[in-house]
Amino acid sequence: MTSRSSAADLAAATPEGRDRWIDFLRAFSIGAVVFGHWLVAVVVWEGGSVEGFNALERIPGFWPLTWVLQVMPLFFFVGGFSNLVSLRASQRRGEGYAGFLQGRFVRLMRPTIAFLAPAVVVVAVLDALNVADDFVFPVANLITGPLWFLGVYMIVIALTPPMASLHDRFGVAVPLVCVGLAIAVDVLRFGFGVSAVGFANYPIVWLLAHQWGFLYADRRLLPAHGRFLAPLGLAVAAALVALGPYPNSMVGLATDEFSNMDPPTLPIVALTLWEIGLAMLLRAPVARWLERRRPWTAVVAINGVIMTAFLWHLTVMVVAIGILFPLGFPQPEVGTGSWWLLRPPWIVCLLVLLGGFVALLGGIERAGFKRRHSGAPPNAVSALLAVVGAVATLWGVLGFAIGGLHQVFSPTGDVLIVLRLNPFQNVVHIAWGVTVMALADSSRRHLAAAGSFVVATALAIAGPLLRSGGLTNILALNLEADLLHAALAVVAAAAAVVWWARRTEVAAA
Repeated sequence: MTSRSSAADLAAATPEGRDRWIDFLRAFSIGAVVFGHWLVAVVVWEGGSVEGFNALERIPGFWPLTWVLQVMPLFFFVGGFSNLVSLRASQRRGEGYAGFLQGRFVRLMRPTIAFLAPAVVVVAVLDALNVADDFVFPVANLITGPLWFLGVYMIVIALTPPMASLHDRFGVAVPLVCVGLAIAVDVLRFGFGVSAVGFANYPIVWLLAHQWGFLYADRRLLPAHGRFLAPLGLAVAAALVALGPYPNSMVGLATDEFSNMDPPTLPIVALTLWEIGLAMLLRAPVARWLERRRPWTAVVAINGVIMTAFLWHLTVMVVAIGILFPLGFPQPEVGTGSWWLLRPPWIVCLLVLLGGFVALLGGIERAGFKRRHSGAPPNAVSALLAVVGAVATLWGVLGFAIGGLHQVFSPTGDVLIVLRLNPFQNVVHIAWGVTVMALADSSRRHLAAAGSFVVATALAIAGPLLRSGGLTNILALNLEADLLHAALAVVAAAAAVVWWARRTEVAAA
């Protein structure tokens, strides 16, 4: 976490008008995810191999716990508030879409790259040595689990400007339309068997929670509204799981026919209303409590390293398993008294380990982000480049979320929409995307360089496309594709060096 002295200094310097309750909700929501995973994730170590499952699959009576621990709606609600405030500040500075997108993505990608870089290297070395494949494979896929959430959140960030325009024009009608669309999706999915349409609820449901954050930022959502939203959401969620086809659990379980989260269903919509309503009801007492020095300093400290803790919390669990289980750490039957008694010391061990990781890597996230805006007026070219860079970055993040880290140069890979991607290609996409986004908010000369970079890349991709004769074979996983991605990586690195050198010259002048 943020060091005590720096956190105390930041807490003491908090502006008078800052909404401390929002900061608390951010820390609480991510903290609940971390502790929830540590509580219910069970990993069995046998003969050097691992098997994982959710404890709730063996303790079915505890599904109500998921109605409290599934707090992703709260995080997207907080994100809506923060992203709208950031967008408006960016617009006041005259930065445009590229400046906004770059600022928000950098804050996410800095700790993400710090997480992925060593993980990819370690897994690549273990793959090359063919070390403990029955351990490396499941672990390499487990630790990238948090990236699916990050990928969805990045999509929501990219859609913030158009959704903010709709919000300014239509207000509360926007989340109501999202509710209507979510209902239509589930009707088609469960009523007419069109299962593929369910994936539309990924952006719809999380944008719904995001729009509630917009309403709160504009003071159209008030604490008094919680008296209506909380009971309504809870009642609707209960009715849906009791009378509809939905499972009781609000997290994915192997024992359920399908998951309410993957993709999101109407019970998650109702859960969003319930959690936001409850949070609004608790706002006043929590805000008063946060006026005290110690709790507010703790919130500041946690928020300073929140993404680092989130990204590494499953890796910490893997490290603890690798250290403690071979030494004979007890593994009692799930749900027994012994199992419950061991949960607190197990979580304490994980918390200590996570503290070490955060102490080592948290500074990367805490480092201030100072972007020198070129002063050029926003234009369509910079916005287009920002979108292209964001899509490439997102493609890499989601590629890791779906396929994990195992077999870095695999000839099979995992399918993301129409492309088969391996971890090496995901790394290239992230590096390429981040570079293009950095160039998108630079001067006109740099925009020209970035545009040339994108055109050259498009031409490089056109060859395999024309030879394949079909979209699904673009960048097919073979030696030729890996060479293409390697070339793109070199070009991206060269562009980044040139951009940084010119930026340094401008700063020195």
